[in-house]
Amino acid sequence: MPALLRTDAGRILLARYLRTQDTKDLDQSITHFECASDLCPMDHPCRPAALFNLAAAKFVSCQVGGTYLNLDISISLFQDALDLRPTGHPDRPLTQLHLAIALLSRCAKRGFETDADAAEELLSEVVDVCHANSHIYRAALLAIETFALHLAGGMDGHDHDPHDLDEVISLHHDALRYYDAMHGCRGQLVCNLGGMLQTRFERRCNSQDLDEAITRLREALDLCPVGRANRSMSLNNLANVLSTRFEHRGNDQDLDDAIMLHGDALALHPVGHPYRSSSLNNLANALSARFKHRGNDQDLDDAIMLHRNALALRPVGHPDRSMSLNNFATVLSTCFKHRGNDQDLDDAAMLHRDALALRPFGHPHRFSSLNNLANVLSTRFGHRGNDQDLDDAIMLHMDVLASRPVGHPDRSSSLHNLADVLSTRFEHRGNYQDLDDAIVLHRNAVALRPVGHPDRSMSLNNLATVLSTRVENRGNDQDLDDAIMLHRNALALRPVGHPDRSMSLNNLATVLSTRFKHRGNDQDLDDAIMLHRDALALHPVGHPDRSPSLNNLASTLSTRFKHRGNGEDLHESRDNLQCALTLLTQHSPRQLQVHQLLATVYMLFHQSGLDGTGEDNDSLDSAMHHHKAAANVVSGGLLPRLRANLCWIELAHEHSHGTELEAYATSMQLLDAYMSVTASVSSRHNVMKHFPRMLAVDAASCALRSGDVCRAVELLEQGRTVIWTQMTRLRTPLDGLQDRGDHAVALMKKFRYLSSLLDAPPTNHPEGTPRVKVEAEGSRYRRLVEDWNRAVEDIRKIEHQENVRCLCEPM
Repeated sequence: MPALLRTDAGRILLARYLRTQDTKDLDQSITHFECASDLCPMDHPCRPAALFNLAAAKFVSCQVGGTYLNLDISISLFQDALDLRPTGHPDRPLTQLHLAIALLSRCAKRGFETDADAAEELLSEVVDVCHANSHIYRAALLAIETFALHLAGGMDGHDHDPHDLDEVISLHHDALRYYDAMHGCRGQLVCNLGGMLQTRFERRCNSQDLDEAITRLREALDLCPVGRANRSMSLNNLANVLSTRFEHRGNDQDLDDAIMLHGDALALHPVGHPYRSSSLNNLANALSARFKHRGNDQDLDDAIMLHRNALALRPVGHPDRSMSLNNFATVLSTCFKHRGNDQDLDDAAMLHRDALALRPFGHPHRFSSLNNLANVLSTRFGHRGNDQDLDDAIMLHMDVLASRPVGHPDRSSSLHNLADVLSTRFEHRGNYQDLDDAIVLHRNAVALRPVGHPDRSMSLNNLATVLSTRVENRGNDQDLDDAIMLHRNALALRPVGHPDRSMSLNNLATVLSTRFKHRGNDQDLDDAIMLHRDALALHPVGHPDRSPSLNNLASTLSTRFKHRGNGEDLHESRDNLQCALTLLTQHSPRQLQVHQLLATVYMLFHQSGLDGTGEDNDSLDSAMHHHKAAANVVSGGLLPRLRANLCWIELAHEHSHGTELEAYATSMQLLDAYMSVTASVSSRHNVMKHFPRMLAVDAASCALRSGDVCRAVELLEQGRTVIWTQMTRLRTPLDGLQDRGDHAVALMKKFRYLSSLLDAPPTNHPEGTPRVKVEAEGSRYRRLVEDWNRAVEDIRKIEHQENVRCLCEPM
């Protein structure tokens, strides 16, 4: 009797735990079952039941506490109970079912294939001996199908037979008909069903699956009220699927609800809770998504803080540390794009490298880390222009693509990413092979995303964009028409309400503007302006992309003004740009582009004579002001600032403007800074190709024209310093010329002689030095530079190795 009393008490407490989720009840039930087991020796008729009850309670405890190491105890107890219930015993199928489920849980956590094989054998026997309408039969069938789907990859996004997923979803629907809202199994069933419906939506993009997944997960949350141990998991699951629906439909309420649910889940995981880091990570990701959608700085700052805290809870050795490193790096990259702080970009690259180091070859997320590191290096190249970053990004993307052969579900994404960086390299170095390769890769990506694929519009957009690039460089009309057709098709796949519709409107407008420039059809220009207005309407006040939308519309309006001369277009263009500028933060790198376009618009005012009202009386001064501002946008990156500065020099010189000398001085400072931070010889060489060879001499001449002899000397010395820095980095490649014949040796000696002359300390001109003497020094310097340039060109003709081809030209 004492054993039976203990067993009854344990069952009552376990049943109450399942209703209330009070862990004290669970712990007490285990204590009672342990006592009952101790009271039932080996030959006691109740021993199998005592072992089974204790095993079941301990298995529940493992699931609640996440202590999966204790699964071994539960499995051992279930096995002992089964050994005492031979074939034909009425409770044998139930024991087999529970033992199989425990084995499958251990297999899912530790990957023991022997567990999976043993579970499959047990479940097959249950199905064979049980009636098809029994609860045990249905539970065994669900376990078989669900785990088979898991092994095939259907639950984690890999290839699988679509019928397997359909079958398991159908079985869950059938099972729910047998379990009403009061049944203890219903909550877990609807939770599993919601997750599988979300998986099927991600594979087939059927909106009904997504909506039903949300409905099912809401029900699961309702069945797990406040106080239940699993409530935080239900909150998290519902939040994740709402975030998915936001990504596909752009409904703000879904995103706000997801953030609220993640916040509630975090509140259930206080400091010290084993799942706190996961809740911090999930809430941070949702806030980051809302920042990208609305541009609220507080969301971005909160996301960074939460990711930082999550990483602190995942020290070296934690299994999820690489995930936190990756997520923290991603939000820092977002912060860089918004605020332009170089440290954020460098930190992001470092964190991605650390994450990659924790994901060695064979790790399931290694290629995601390779891709993320490649993306941030590509971003840093665009900001600083260091060739090494670009080449590293291409190499990383090639590694990822090589690991995703034909048939891999993520191959299309890798094709797209590699194509993007090849396009970037083409824009930087002008190798048409890179451009043609990018187009082939994008075409292959489109072929892997047929009609109905959720990412088809993105692939159409990417192919259209790279075709537009080829149009700009080769002028092929077919490419232009194809780009417009592809952008129209992408737009058709992004109806009103789609989060990327504004992007497609903008891209179609841009390529129509290009066609107008090629063919002069007014309709194309008018359509482009209309599309830009539609895109702007989707970016109301407060939207983070309103500023670039205003900028795009302003650019097209200024084009139409050049074509038709309507002053209203020019005034609207200027007003939009001024508004765009006020919407940008103090450190936004986008300021550079807006300032440059404002300078262009003010020059149009000046040239057209429309600057005779109010503050625009001197539009030429305003244009120079904005050129200067563009060159001084620190977050804009040294290379873009250098290019903007050249425009300032050109216009200031053309109009004999008073800022010409300042423009030259700024260019020398920027060039010196760029050369100092750029390690790649080829990067420096590519920049120098696009700069006036006599920049320092021209700058000194400008100073002399203004009567500032001392400044002229300073500018000449700055030019000499930059050249000296370049030459110290270019000695080694010359050594190989000694074995290339007498002519090569003579060139090497000439180069070194000229370099020594340029290396020599500058003439010290005391105050009051006659202008003619300074001008003579400038002429001598100019001749030396010309001779040095010719020596470099002659060396290039006989030396085709990459390191010598990259010899940098002086100014």
